Amino acid sequence: MPRKPRTQKSPRRKKPTAAPTVPLARGQKQRFQNRLLKWYKEYGRDLPWRKTSDPYHILVSEVMLQQTQVDRVIPKYHEFLERYPSFAELAEAPVAEVKQTWYPLGYNIRPERLHSIACETVARYGGQLPSDADELLSFKGIGRYTAGAIRSFAFNEDAPILDTNVIRVLHRVFIAEGDPKGQKALLWELSEALIPRGKGYDFNQAIMQSRLICCHKIASKSSKGLRRCFMAATQLAEWSMPSAVMTMLIQECAGM
Repeated sequence: MPRKPRTQKSPRRKKPTAAPTVPLARGQKQRFQNRLLKWYKEYGRDLPWRKTSDPYHILVSEVMLQQTQVDRVIPKYHEFLERYPSFAELAEAPVAEVKQTWYPLGYNIRPERLHSIACETVARYGGQLPSDADELLSFKGIGRYTAGAIRSFAFNEDAPILDTNVIRVLHRVFIAEGDPKGQKALLWELSEALIPRGKGYDFNQAIMQSRLICCHKIASKSSKGLRRCFMAATQLAEWSMPSAVMTMLIQECAGM
């Protein structure tokens, strides 16, 4: 597992969270947490944005990773930060140049929004991205997921994260009924309730990585078959496809 970068800021005390509407069986929450963290400790990928707590670097990685494969992002992440090492340098650059540097990641609204966030960060906060959730959400281009990722990975807070793929994992493991699109409020509650106190960084990195593991075909539904397929998927790291194997493994380990 990649070593978590040190942060100057101490974690905020986590506010009490109301129990999610979905009842969790006795020990189910802890088993899920323990299995996921144990798996991440052994199989966590060595990624460049896991070696920093710089809010700017975290933001750049999160924006780049939207609908883009990890292996495509890594070289562009390094190139982008070398050219624009801070919010100030990015804010000073022409938007057209930023979009050219971004090429060929696609979805060109992303570099435009990133540039806008940089300009606003410099103008309002002296080039230092705030850690407060409401302040982060006031930026155009930073939604609830991205705000949670920044708070968790840059400021070491136990902040929940939830995107389409994390929704898929949590829904399959803990709900398994109904349309997840209509259950987002509940899934946000689950996401927050499942974070072990003081371990939001590792837990969120783990569930984000688990969402990205897949296997083209599960050869067997037996425990050995699942584990073999899970190990193969971990090695193949097919980052662009929905997670199935990790979810099934967690279900199995949790006794569901």
